[in-house]
Amino acid sequence: MILDNKGFLGWKRFYAFVTLLLVIFFGSLLVFSNNFLIKEIQFSSYYVINDKVENDFIGTSIHLMSRDQIIDRYSEDPNIELVSVNKVYPNRVEVTIEHYRTLALITDYRSEKPVYSRLYKNGTVSKISRKEILKEVLDGNTIEIVNGPVQNNVYGEFVNYFLLLRNADNSIITSFSLNSGSLTGKIGEIRIDFVSPQNLGKKASAVYQRLKEPCPSSSFTVDADNLTGSVVVICDI
Repeated sequence: MILDNKGFLGWKRFYAFVTLLLVIFFGSLLVFSNNFLIKEIQFSSYYVINDKVENDFIGTSIHLMSRDQIIDRYSEDPNIELVSVNKVYPNRVEVTIEHYRTLALITDYRSEKPVYSRLYKNGTVSKISRKEILKEVLDGNTIEIVNGPVQNNVYGEFVNYFLLLRNADNSIITSFSLNSGSLTGKIGEIRIDFVSPQNLGKKASAVYQRLKEPCPSSSFTVDADNLTGSVVVICDI
């Protein structure tokens, strides 16, 4: 039997259609097979949102699950820096949660009872309870707010300070005290008058240099010109 062009094209389209149906059929079997329904989600650390993630995705197809669907569940929490999702076929999912590293513990004494918070490297502040404070190992950077208003950008200034010193020497621990805009600090036995919480990134560099060449006294003042940005260090007598 000899087919003309129209007949040949008709059979070609028919075979293509049948092939497409077979692909859809076997693909559906693969996607919705019980073997590929998520049975377990492993989390790197416990978090409240984990329970909701399990409720939403256990029993769904691992093929249809989007990694972004899980990542979005954690996106609004300021304590979480990164979430990665790994599909382990046929039916397991691994969720790795990385928290922002705490740069400093903040104690605010401006209310009747002290308010405790953590400062993270993204500049956000997260309140914690006294019970959590009692469990903390208080050997890191600290900030005490004694009095006066706190400017909106002040925590960003502290972040710049802590990150610069951490990159230079992560053993340097600073205890700050902020009182009505005046900022003082202590590193070991060395007392530092920072004058104000402005230009703390540049002041951190000057502090690091001064720590390598200590003043004769155990205290010094470090200040920065707001217009020129130049930093001056004065050893106290």
